[in-house]
Amino acid sequence: MEKQQKSLESFTWEKFKSLQNNPDIFKNYYNYFFALSNWIKQNPDVVDYDMLSIYRLNKLLNIDVKLYLTEQPEISLISEPKRMFSRKPETVESLVMRIGDTLWDLVKRRSGKDCPNCKDDELNYVIAESIATEEKEIILECDSCGWTEKKDGSKWVGGLANIFPINKEEAKLESIVFK
Repeated sequence: MEKQQKSLESFTWEKFKSLQNNPDIFKNYYNYFFALSNWIKQNPDVVDYDMLSIYRLNKLLNIDVKLYLTEQPEISLISEPKRMFSRKPETVESLVMRIGDTLWDLVKRRSGKDCPNCKDDELNYVIAESIATEEKEIILECDSCGWTEKKDGSKWVGGLANIFPINKEEAKLESIVFK
């Protein structure tokens, strides 16, 4: 049985939109990440655990963003007020997905390698932590189709895993150079 999506109440939308009233939110990427992630954490009545898991926010919300923030995210802080706050999503899930995609865009590390499956996107470095064994492995993943592969290019078949962004120190240890 499929879970029914909750309508986004006007009150919740207005509460979210009020974030943009903070004059520092668009000052830099750190402030923007911090504001969005704090809103999610401070609204557990709106964002439930299932949504955090589905949109891979449960681990992302607890990172030290200074270690993970991408040097040049593919987001324009000048355009963000319009993109993020001008059009009300119909459901809570749509809002959480919008926020989650933005947070991931701020920390994703591009590999410079095209996805071999869909050819529409570039692969990103992520860490997969096996749910069964808790072992961690750096893999490449496509945002568009979900293709995953090992660093050597072979298909990754690691099973169920929690996915984390890779931070600057982990990349350095693995001698990964970002494109």
